Amino acid sequence: MLELAVEADREAVDNLARQVHAMHVAWRPDIYEMPEALYPEERFREAVRERSLYVARLGGVIVGYVSVKLRSYDWPGMVKRKVMCIDEIAVEESLRNQGIGTEMMADIHALARAFGCTDLQLGVYPQNDAAVAFYEKCGFTIRSIEMQKKV
Repeated sequence: MLELAVEADREAVDNLARQVHAMHVAWRPDIYEMPEALYPEERFREAVRERSLYVARLGGVIVGYVSVKLRSYDWPGMVKRKVMCIDEIAVEESLRNQGIGTEMMADIHALARAFGCTDLQLGVYPQNDAAVAFYEKCGFTIRSIEMQKKV
């Protein structure tokens, strides 16, 4: 289902990113605001060049996207591993709960294996009950808890 994004996909990806980002703005207006574009041309071009942005299409229409990064851990005191980090993932709001995310996640898992990764990793806000439940259904478990204090 997933394929590398191309330049012509920018507007569709930006629209999907804005759907998810609106939730972040609602939950954390102290750190998020809604910009004019989450994927302005240069940011999108860079993601395409890095081959880190993938889209999911149904009938030629983009219905989801994922942005990934590869990180290697190889220093004293840590088990050597290569991790695929899911930085962003979104499915068109009107098409959620229809298996698209599950299919995307299967493709991400296969992609991580193809890149020789030992782990998949992502972050999620605890307020996002639907996403937490989805990730747990996909086999993810809590790895750490991130904390913050305003100064």
